[in-house]
Amino acid sequence: MKILLNSPYVLTPGDADALRATGPGIEIVSVPFTPDPDKLVGADVDVLVTEQVPRNLAAWPKLRWIQLLSAGSNQVVGHPVAATSIPVTTASGCHGVPIAQYITCSVLMLAHRMPQLLEFKPTRKWPNRIALAGFTLRGRTAGILGYGSIGRESARQLAALGMRIICYKRDPAVRADPGFNAWPGTGDPQGELPAAWYGPGQLGEMLPQCDVVVVTVPSTPQTVSLIGARELAQCRPTAHLIHISRGGVVDEAALADALRGNRLAGAVVDCFVREPTVPEDPLFDVPNLVMTPHMSGVYDAFYPAFNQLLRENLRRLLAGQPVLNTVSAAAGY
Repeated sequence: MKILLNSPYVLTPGDADALRATGPGIEIVSVPFTPDPDKLVGADVDVLVTEQVPRNLAAWPKLRWIQLLSAGSNQVVGHPVAATSIPVTTASGCHGVPIAQYITCSVLMLAHRMPQLLEFKPTRKWPNRIALAGFTLRGRTAGILGYGSIGRESARQLAALGMRIICYKRDPAVRADPGFNAWPGTGDPQGELPAAWYGPGQLGEMLPQCDVVVVTVPSTPQTVSLIGARELAQCRPTAHLIHISRGGVVDEAALADALRGNRLAGAVVDCFVREPTVPEDPLFDVPNLVMTPHMSGVYDAFYPAFNQLLRENLRRLLAGQPVLNTVSAAAGY
């Protein structure tokens, strides 16, 4: 079996040996990372590890499985691979803890007015401390949109701070998460934390309850502008929004308008419609908005976590078992 790694990361000798030990006759080939996998030679490749998926699948006649480097799978929505039987799996479960840490950091930062407090040192001016008073999180409500590995670990961390958790997912009747988790003992695998569950068409019931809205839903045709002007108007003026999903899930113009009009207290945004951003992006001038350059999932130990998933999915493939984190063509993720 030949595994082709189209990745910016090169396996260490130990990682390569562990992958080969998964089964007999495993050949591992690493190539310089290219965002265009159609430039690769795939005639004798059984497994492809990549960010993007080749469109000319006729050039990959032996391909049995594609493992994405990303937790999201919007790059395969409407892709020719969706019409085949080749399973495409995501890196979901490799980002749960670090992105949840980013979310918890953002919530605490907003609660303690850190963007404003950090102006003290460069200005050297003693501020009006009462005007910069923070607020406690205990007893407040966090609404988590998207209850996958990231949403569940966010729920665990925010619940530990005393927050009430409510959540939104495509099928709220499905409470458990059978996906990969690189950190056993974290998250909410059985769906025990939320006090209430909401599904499509119920945001108008959910959002008015939230002091913090955390957006972690996958990017699909159904989630484009999931949070727009109407939904933002349903939020409390004192609420804060954290967006770590994908650009376009939250309508950027509507968010900017809500922040400028003081109809939302603040927001942290880590993903944008246009990436990289450009200096003239109007979001840079929006008040009460913290912007970070799609960094929430960038952390030092991604590849050790990813290699756990890669080995487990390879073991399952060789054993004829279903691989973890398979993208559903119907759901779009």
